[in-house]
Amino acid sequence: MIQLIVNAFVEKEKTGAVVEVLYASSDHEKVKAKYEELTSQYPENYLAIYDVPLDTDLNTLNHYPSVWIGKEEFEGEVEF
Repeated sequence: MIQLIVNAFVEKEKTGAVVEVLYASSDHEKVKAKYEELTSQYPENYLAIYDVPLDTDLNTLNHYPSVWIGKEEFEGEVEF
């Protein structure tokens, strides 16, 4: 089992949001310390810790890291 810290925020002056994985570790104490650091650094963002089992089809679980994106996000040119 590993843990992921996910950060979600709306970019200033933009209509979209960003969801990113900021940290991953199997050491739960390191995850807890990093989460506290990140919540101080990004007080207005949504931060969450997800427990993620290895070698598992994640969409078979009740809750797993996921993001809903509207179909309009896929229309037109994609930027990376």
